[in-house]
Amino acid sequence: MRSIIVASTRPYSGKTGICLALIREVEERGLAVGYFKPYGTMPIEADGLATDRDAYNVNRSLAEPGPLEAVCPVVRSRSFVEDILARRPVPGASEVKAAFVRASAGRAVMVVEGPSDMEEGVTAGLSICEMADMLDARVLITEAVDGLRLPDALLHARECLGDRLGGVVFNRVREPDRAALLDHIVPFLEGRGVHTFGTIAHDPMLSSVTVREIVEVLDGAVLCAEEHLDDPVESFMVGAMGQEKALRFFRRKSHKAVITGGDRADVQLAALETSTSALILTGNLPPSPIVLARADELGIPMLLVDTDTLTAVERMETLMGHVRLHGSGKVDRIRGMFADGVALDDLLAAFVL
Repeated sequence: MRSIIVASTRPYSGKTGICLALIREVEERGLAVGYFKPYGTMPIEADGLATDRDAYNVNRSLAEPGPLEAVCPVVRSRSFVEDILARRPVPGASEVKAAFVRASAGRAVMVVEGPSDMEEGVTAGLSICEMADMLDARVLITEAVDGLRLPDALLHARECLGDRLGGVVFNRVREPDRAALLDHIVPFLEGRGVHTFGTIAHDPMLSSVTVREIVEVLDGAVLCAEEHLDDPVESFMVGAMGQEKALRFFRRKSHKAVITGGDRADVQLAALETSTSALILTGNLPPSPIVLARADELGIPMLLVDTDTLTAVERMETLMGHVRLHGSGKVDRIRGMFADGVALDDLLAAFVL
């Protein structure tokens, strides 16, 4: 049985999507594949068990799901954090090893979703470097690209993991960054012993959420256009300027949510005249009847929340940063982009074949 750990050096780099794409590719080659996430950071309760949200969704997408209680043996819940800080016993390496034995039974390949950065899990003894040794696995790092940056984190991963680092896939690569990545960063890394298997282009659709998900995260009240709650939102903008500037500002992005004070009718009307998927009104201040009627006419949901604008922005950043890949055809899309941009045969030969 072979294992591949998919990790990253910073959050929101697309680990879960890469795991799903790998699982589909291995399945297509006729191999029994399983999924494992040793250290979950998004606690939920499912089927009466405490688990991780992504672990639950990925596991149930398998042709043969693993036992849920074994798929994610350690979950960083509030009680887990409190127990660690109070030096009370918590599940750790021994529980992870035992769970891995159960989850991998009958599998030829295990796709393991590792930590989101090099530090995550250190306190619990479950960092990526410890995990690779613990599971006797090699590591594939998915690295989000954001301009021309020194690859310090990747070189740190190389020093920590040694030969267990199998290579890197660059994810969410925007076209303006592509040339610098291929001409400068990739050759530099190759010279330092870090192999690149390919690049995956940035796709706004993959990082989109629905208006309904925004309602849930912000605990908002829907004031109109409820039939459009499943429309996609690809980004968000904050409206805190005059109407004339707001109109020019809002035209820069499409399929967006606009966050503004409930008393800013001028900003709200400007947003409604551009490609807007939702208006989020903060401060529990309801809109004027004129604005509400216009939003309803255009089919743009207006959400009323009782938080201030800063809090709403922070929650939206967290929501938009974590890509939800279940449903809406996103799994097929990321798999297609993965197959197009990555040297699959080389990658699978290096890790699992």
